[in-house]
Amino acid sequence: MTDNPIFAVAAQAEALRAQGADVITLAAGEPQAASSAAVVEAAVAAVRDPATHHYGTAQGDPALRALVATTVAGDTGLPWNVDDVQIALGAKHALFLATQALIDAGDEVLVAAPGWPGHAEVVAAAGGVAVPVATDEAFRLSAEALDSCRGPGTRALILSSPGNPTGAVHPEARLREIADWAQQHGIWVISDDIYRAFDYTGTYQSILRVAPRLRGRTVVVGGVSKEHAMTGWRVGWLAAPPEVIASARRHVSRTITHVPTINQRAALAALGDTGTPVEATRDYRRRRALLVEALNGIDGIDCPLPDGGMFAFPDVSGLLRDRGWTSSADLAAWLLDAVHLAVVPGEAFNAPGRIRVCFALDDDTLITAIERLRTACGSTVHETAAQQLEEVR
Repeated sequence: MTDNPIFAVAAQAEALRAQGADVITLAAGEPQAASSAAVVEAAVAAVRDPATHHYGTAQGDPALRALVATTVAGDTGLPWNVDDVQIALGAKHALFLATQALIDAGDEVLVAAPGWPGHAEVVAAAGGVAVPVATDEAFRLSAEALDSCRGPGTRALILSSPGNPTGAVHPEARLREIADWAQQHGIWVISDDIYRAFDYTGTYQSILRVAPRLRGRTVVVGGVSKEHAMTGWRVGWLAAPPEVIASARRHVSRTITHVPTINQRAALAALGDTGTPVEATRDYRRRRALLVEALNGIDGIDCPLPDGGMFAFPDVSGLLRDRGWTSSADLAAWLLDAVHLAVVPGEAFNAPGRIRVCFALDDDTLITAIERLRTACGSTVHETAAQQLEEVR
């Protein structure tokens, strides 16, 4: 298992910050906002409740599992109950539990390219082999591309929509095509839905809503980190068939015992707050437009408008050629050194020539970041970022 390249960028930024530099990070995959007051108050109340001072259940708080089951039912259009859900230490841990349950040594798992490196890492941790599958010009998977990478050892597909780092949302027709392919070849689908709330196209659907027949071979992964600004709380889940849940429960019991009870109470409050994700999505849509316009105003950068998520994923190959750099890692290192701006090089996502830039920041921070980017790279746009933000409000 290799070091996390995204955390490596964050560590470099923190090292500069410790020296007194005013660093803005566009590298982290998290909202800059604080968790809601309701979440914090629920955690404080939980700390004062003696019941949380003792062991809980390995599978997770039944009340939280019931609310997760309701959430997943709303997304998929299928009934789920408390026994179908395992609480995990974030969605990343849920993916780990899913692959531990499904993958044997040497099994192959198909993952999108470009794609989040954590998908390949959890496969490797289970002894499997992650096989990158090229996406189309909109960063979406297709049955044809999947089948070209399928082999006798192919066990599963990890599907993420909206995706990280691309923001790609797979439309219904494409999901149906992928579902037909998976059913035909007996492939498990691990649906990483952590960015489900951040769809700016209105086309997001769970693959199980499109193809309920896959229920017996699909694992749905989610969490409160992104849509409720709770990355530090580490609460996620998987909803899955009984054999997967049984394996996950055993693994949790033998390793971490259970997710901390106080954190689960906070997540319970978060899932009861439906307004926070709606408000965040509205703000992110506006900031997405601002950032993409700013990036496209720089010579040598071509940035598509992402369907969802919280990242822009521009092609910077023209800028690299103009500056004589050989990789987007060179650009990322230069931005951090020259203007104290942290971005993630595309090599981390199997996409040389691109960078990942997060727009889940507050307006003032994003405006400052854009002005630094323009100062460093030059821009054909004459309006200030603040003026542009007013235009997209």
